[in-house]
Amino acid sequence: MAALRARNLRRRLGDTAALAGVDLEVAPGEILAVVGPSGAGKSTLLRVLAGAQPADLGRIQLDGRDVTGETTARRGALLIGHTSPTFPHLTVLASLAGDAPDAPARARALAALAAVGAEALAERPGSELSGGMQQRVALARALAARPRLLLLDEPLSQLDLPSREQVLARLRPALAEAGILTVLVTHDLPEALAWADRLLLLREGAVVQSGRPLDCYRRPADSWAAGFLGQANLLPATLLRHGAGEGVVRCALGEVSGALAVPSEPPAEGAPVVLCLRPEAIRLDSPAPEENAWHGRVEASRFEGELTRHRFVASDGTALRVAEANARNRAGSVARATAWIDPEDAVILPR
Repeated sequence: MAALRARNLRRRLGDTAALAGVDLEVAPGEILAVVGPSGAGKSTLLRVLAGAQPADLGRIQLDGRDVTGETTARRGALLIGHTSPTFPHLTVLASLAGDAPDAPARARALAALAAVGAEALAERPGSELSGGMQQRVALARALAARPRLLLLDEPLSQLDLPSREQVLARLRPALAEAGILTVLVTHDLPEALAWADRLLLLREGAVVQSGRPLDCYRRPADSWAAGFLGQANLLPATLLRHGAGEGVVRCALGEVSGALAVPSEPPAEGAPVVLCLRPEAIRLDSPAPEENAWHGRVEASRFEGELTRHRFVASDGTALRVAEANARNRAGSVARATAWIDPEDAVILPR
């Protein structure tokens, strides 16, 4: 059962609908990542959930209790932004546990620092912390305080990638063990996909899609969601037939078999649709199957470490982006190839 539930949250900022009827649920120990472009309403949503701003309409329940009109403190909420104030005259440990902490308070503070990889900062004055260190300490302070609802707005923005991964690897189990409800706003999509239990994708104050990160990525709600959540080849197509959650479309590549993004609401046969082919789902190896395969050439390649990105041009002239792991034998070459994709990975979206 969800411990945080919001229904039809609406808030206007001047002439702009910052929130246009947002629904969400968060279970104990769960991380909900809110993503979307700038101006989508992400930070406004956090402030409304925290009680720092009122909602014009809608209700918020926490543990079955209506907290819509309550203060941040009465909700047991804690909002941490991408800049976090410190106490320059105190050590980090004192700022978490107090000037004269007893043994339990000191132990909680040290455990919280260890959970974010900041135990070495315990005796450092707040005035000597870098921006990234301040963010680690702010997260440790949140763990030590044990809020019921933790709201994070770009909390790791000043950390480099290895440090972010280290903090998240430690923070996620600590939040789950404490049963803290967590809502995270981030512009780092790989971070959201990797660490969140569920995603909430916003656009212009409205929910475009919500669900598990894997489901949102593999079965985006529409072509905009597909492009926002990752690279995608999006081809205009016509739905020829469908059944049992699958379909066949006609596009520039010919007839292609794929999976319906929303099987419960299939487009009508003959309707215009969009075919979504993720670059990493397209294969260039042999032998290729008889369906969903296209002859052509790899015309350009760009090595990016873990991946090599290719520009594949089919014999009809259609260009496809292809991402290939460990492409040591193909990187930098221009060669004939056959590209193909499994029907399960070719997704049919409503237009």
